[in-house]
Amino acid sequence: MTSRRRVLASTATAVTIGVAGCADDTTEPNGESNGGDGVDPYEICIEPSGCHTFEEVPESFFVIPGTQEDMAMSLGLQPAAHAYPERKPYKFYEQLPGVDYDPDDVYQYGEGESARNYDRELFYEVDPDVILADPRMLQSYSNWSDADMDEIETAIAPFLGSFIRFDFDGQEPYYTMYELFEKVAKIFQRQAQYEAWVELHDEFMETIEDRLPPEDERPTAAVFWRGINADAGEFQPAPISEKRNDVRCFRDLGIKDAFEGMDIAGSVGYETLLDVDPDYLAALNLSSMTGDEWQGEVVEPLEDHSTARRLSAVENDNVVRSSGQFMGPVTQLFSTEALAKQIYPDEFGSWPGDSDAIPETEQLFDRERVAEIVTGDF
Repeated sequence: MTSRRRVLASTATAVTIGVAGCADDTTEPNGESNGGDGVDPYEICIEPSGCHTFEEVPESFFVIPGTQEDMAMSLGLQPAAHAYPERKPYKFYEQLPGVDYDPDDVYQYGEGESARNYDRELFYEVDPDVILADPRMLQSYSNWSDADMDEIETAIAPFLGSFIRFDFDGQEPYYTMYELFEKVAKIFQRQAQYEAWVELHDEFMETIEDRLPPEDERPTAAVFWRGINADAGEFQPAPISEKRNDVRCFRDLGIKDAFEGMDIAGSVGYETLLDVDPDYLAALNLSSMTGDEWQGEVVEPLEDHSTARRLSAVENDNVVRSSGQFMGPVTQLFSTEALAKQIYPDEFGSWPGDSDAIPETEQLFDRERVAEIVTGDF
């Protein structure tokens, strides 16, 4: 199989893309080299992956589920292969004017929704220049031996990834989202775009923080990373107070962790939830569910459940959603905006159920400016 390579490109800017092994060298709109001659060797070090020296700027990448796909796409780069497409935050890119994404040009691996049980031959077929994967996660997903891992890294491409969603076997994430994003930008030599992202992000967060209520008026929330199934009665907490990327929007909005100080390893049930009785219940599926699906599959079952309906959050229609699992720079903007409107509607405007339904005058960040950074036309 010949691997196919594409980038996200603005409709006003033509970018030449070639198949593996015959891609022409190009210069991106921001003036940075996109590979080929004239690039000095450069080293990238990412924990726990280690260090790698690039002689040329990589053009294609293989990604396992995580934040780094959104980071690369925030720089205008589309993966050569991935899993879980139906759960990814691609709908947000559709809301950025002039940003194109072609899912048909991405190799889908795994069985159904699974990112597991794939063999080494897949990497030979895709033949990426770099593998954006935490080797711990890749080995865990695939059950490969150390020799298998060494084979792929030697024969195909380096592993340069780090898992930041939450801790891995008790080890806290090595990086914050933007710390890892900076390293991803350096892999692809797109530092100018990264700096533009930092400027936009800082301005956005300053605007948000200036409008938050005083700390003693901010609510509590119980967040669940595997969703909320009313009938199951068991929920997987994603504590806001922990160092984890999937709940960063809650921390950024000053929302208090309903489970702070509690030992909640594993799952919690209705008894614990009724004792804590948080102001809000939240799940991390903004990316994968529409507003109607959220109401029909999550909110209404909670309202109809004999125990769940006793929770203050359910009584007060305070069941909210955010993105989490695949959250990089683009997704973080949309997720923070959505959550701000759900938690603080009096200050940030009402939440219409889906991001694409927010009137332009009520949007909390400039979609056009984001699109310009993604495409490099800034």
